[in-house]
Amino acid sequence: MLLTIVAASAASAQNRLELGMFGGVSYYMGDFNPSQQFKDANPAFGLVGRYVFSDRMAVKGDVIIAGIEGSYPGSGDKYASSDDVSYAVEDESGNVTTVTRPATAEFSRTLVDVAAMLELNFMSYDHIFKKETRFTPYITVGLAATGYKRYSDDDNSKPHFVLSLPFGFGAKYKVNKWLRLGVEWTLRKTFADDLDVTYSTDDAIDGSDPYGNGMSAYTHNNDWYSLCGVTVTFSMWPRKLSCNDGMRSYNR
Repeated sequence: MLLTIVAASAASAQNRLELGMFGGVSYYMGDFNPSQQFKDANPAFGLVGRYVFSDRMAVKGDVIIAGIEGSYPGSGDKYASSDDVSYAVEDESGNVTTVTRPATAEFSRTLVDVAAMLELNFMSYDHIFKKETRFTPYITVGLAATGYKRYSDDDNSKPHFVLSLPFGFGAKYKVNKWLRLGVEWTLRKTFADDLDVTYSTDDAIDGSDPYGNGMSAYTHNNDWYSLCGVTVTFSMWPRKLSCNDGMRSYNR
């Protein structure tokens, strides 16, 4: 009875914090890439932290810098009625001429992802009294804020944050009492449709309204991005439980 009370007290007071790094790739899905996973992948990296509530549940936070890019044509979809786009251009003297060019567009931008996610383990992981529980797959879901430069019609960019919903799955392995390794793939559903918009003068297709039917970027939200990579985290203070009767000691 005394052993149980001491162990429970120590377990509740133990430090459960992990800090580390994320490294991998990021990619975009939207009007310029409706369905191809890992198309035009870019490097992604950042910091992660995890607080462990139990052997089945943890909360993880991250701050990740991610690059995305895309182009049209190339996705298989066709937005223009022909391969050429014609439009009128007026010079300083008021003369109007018609310019025709291929319907193309491309973008490249950097995102800042700030997320908090719940991890639910499929298996008992790093149980306080079981040294064999060193590996588990898990699912994850949470909330995130996506920061990027939003462009206006006059080509001026301003920092902007939108809500995004991350979800995915992964697996983690406890190497020793200090080191944990993991792999994770998550998708981010954003509430924006202008991640693929730069308002470049070379773009004949508007990424937020590629069909030209006047759809608003606030109601036509179909821009996604994904993060896939490896996490390396370190336990800040490895757990150590000792029984006062000297019968057994746990150093995890």
